[in-house]
Amino acid sequence: MKTISKILLLFITLGLTAACSDFLDNEPQSEFTGDPQTSSNLESQYASVSDAQAGLNGAYEKFKMDIFQFENFSYGDIQSDNAYAGGDGVPGEEVDGIRVSSMNSKNRLMWAQYYEMGGAATNVIENTRLMKSGIDEGERKRIIAEAKFIRAWAYFDIVRIWGAAPLMIELIPPITAENLEEMYPKLYPERTPVEAIYDQIIKDLEEAIPALESKSKGDFKATKGAANGLLAKVYATRGDKATRNYKKVVELCDLVIGDGYSLLPDYDQLWNPANKFTSESIFEVYYNATSPNWAFWVLFSEEDGSITWRCYCTPTHDLISKFNQDDARFASSIVFKTVPYDTYFPSTHYPIANKIRQKDAQIILMRLADIMLLKAEALVELNRPGEAMTIVNIIRSRAGIDALSVSLSQNQARLAVEQERQLELAFEGHRWFDLLRNGRMIEVMQLHKDKNGKLFFPKIDEFRILWPIPQTEKDANPNLTQNPGY
Repeated sequence: MKTISKILLLFITLGLTAACSDFLDNEPQSEFTGDPQTSSNLESQYASVSDAQAGLNGAYEKFKMDIFQFENFSYGDIQSDNAYAGGDGVPGEEVDGIRVSSMNSKNRLMWAQYYEMGGAATNVIENTRLMKSGIDEGERKRIIAEAKFIRAWAYFDIVRIWGAAPLMIELIPPITAENLEEMYPKLYPERTPVEAIYDQIIKDLEEAIPALESKSKGDFKATKGAANGLLAKVYATRGDKATRNYKKVVELCDLVIGDGYSLLPDYDQLWNPANKFTSESIFEVYYNATSPNWAFWVLFSEEDGSITWRCYCTPTHDLISKFNQDDARFASSIVFKTVPYDTYFPSTHYPIANKIRQKDAQIILMRLADIMLLKAEALVELNRPGEAMTIVNIIRSRAGIDALSVSLSQNQARLAVEQERQLELAFEGHRWFDLLRNGRMIEVMQLHKDKNGKLFFPKIDEFRILWPIPQTEKDANPNLTQNPGY
């Protein structure tokens, strides 16, 4: 109250009774939901359906930010036992070493970009909702539904990475001296409890799905398959394993599968840059030669195919040792090259992540094999390991390797599904989330070894399951608290 009173006094002293957009010097959280409006009532900033569609297109473009071009691999693969950092730099080394600090630049960037993504989606949702003319109801529902999918994706990653976090799903109304005390919590929000964030994610997706299109191949837009797949992941992650609704996970995965997606016969076809939006893809980010991704340069090589610097996301000895050499996924996931360094392997036979091979390669964020194996994971938790292993064996058959027994125990099947997901989805940003979801991060990572066969992490603190709130955000927002342990 003292802080609010001082701010209010400042406004009165300066005679600021009109709305303001540069409220304080320390960048309030409203930057993630749009600047405060200048009219006396909330009004749509869109005059036509074209405006709304342009806003939606801009929200989709957030899938081309760093969080999806590199940081998803950094967070999901480098932080796990799939990859070493590879490249130089303290921020990346902290991620690789499971010791991210509140000052880590990657942590700061990811927080800012996820909130930018969620804020862009909220702007579309609310401005489209407020439109009084220039749009028919069918288009209004579609645009809002697609934006809700984008917002749900952003907040699902936010809650998994940081836990409780500000949930900002409203436009900021005009700020005056009269409403400053009321507006203060919106500009400087406290952290929303985890369960409330999950409630909003589920609400967004369940409201979106009826208005979305069904497709049987990939697209760079929200579809019923993508939304049902995301919702399945939400139900498979929310809360303790003992309380999760795994029947709902199976039901949602079956809805995705029922849309007609199909596995490609050749695993390597997934990573051929010429194959865009295949029957196995569900949601992928579009790139071409004039609008390229930069993950290619960070993970793979220079444009001429040479490698003159330490590429990021270097496959680990642990991961390589798990592949059967007859597994078709091995050569598709990892290529060996001659490089001018020998940090983790001999320079003449150095492994490089092999799934983003050209600058115009798409980045697949959800595909059928992921959803099939998520269903298998849920079936195991429902104590139906035989059915789960039948799914696993479909995936293994495509890879050209022997089937596993359908008579495995529940615990054996649980570990088999976990490893199949690791091999099938390596360098797609899933591994760390898989370990967290199944309560296996500490157990698995404490067995992770360096190039000399020595344990990387003899001890990992439980609080490392969540990342710290970036210190810059705490400095800007006095109502943010820090995660325990940091």
